[in-house]
Amino acid sequence: MQHWRTIGRAFLALIVFAGMPAAAQDEAATQPETTTESTTEAAQEPAKDLPSAESIFERHIEAIGGKEAVFAIKSRKLTGRVKVFPPGAEEPQVTGILRIHAEAPDKIVQEIIVVGSMTQKRIFDGKAGWLLNNEDPAVPMTGEELERFTVASRFYAEVDYENHFKSIETVDKQENELGTVYMVRVEHFSGRVEAYFFNEETGFLVAIVGQRDNGQGQPEQFQRLYEDYKEFDGVKTTMLIREATPRQRIELEFSNVENDVDLPEIERPDNIPDADISNFQKN
Repeated sequence: MQHWRTIGRAFLALIVFAGMPAAAQDEAATQPETTTESTTEAAQEPAKDLPSAESIFERHIEAIGGKEAVFAIKSRKLTGRVKVFPPGAEEPQVTGILRIHAEAPDKIVQEIIVVGSMTQKRIFDGKAGWLLNNEDPAVPMTGEELERFTVASRFYAEVDYENHFKSIETVDKQENELGTVYMVRVEHFSGRVEAYFFNEETGFLVAIVGQRDNGQGQPEQFQRLYEDYKEFDGVKTTMLIREATPRQRIELEFSNVENDVDLPEIERPDNIPDADISNFQKN
């Protein structure tokens, strides 16, 4: 059981970011070569002729359909599959069914089913987050896990960037396998820093690079790609997310997106109190 619990945590560390745009051994090389430290160094270099971070986010918003179209949607259900690959493997070690239900302003239910082995849900109801693993008692989310899930649950995060981030700054323009991209350094209210990459031609967010806890109390770098944007009810959504870490590669491939559907009823277990999320959001 512990094996599947560990795999489930790996799944969900990535899945919580699927709402933001609302690897074989050589795959990692196709992603932006940077670290969270390099974003700080870039910010200290002499300023280049770069567009403002605000204008880059605004262009992304227009590319996905515009604020009016995004705000017109109140809930979303994404259905697909999640695959976990060991380093260098061409075939997944684990494949699961993935369902994500989200509702404005900040409720989310994420479910992974590995047939015959695991059913796992992670839920945030706007005030607390918890994990349900098979028939085990509910486990409250805490620390970095809670912070990431709280941030990811914000339904309109990508169009409300002024309130979603503590600060944003364009720090570089690069030519790489993703095309010509702008790198924007974003700082969350918790102090966590990441690099967001936007394609100059399309305006889309195409990658995020950052660090997170590896589940054993140690930081590890992740590199995440957002691909295959498709339009549903006037809003384009990424249908393929690929993430690489030193330990594994994860792919989320969505097959269907439904907007304005009812969120499954959320019943918070008695052992889950309200969480202190004050340091994760704008006061």
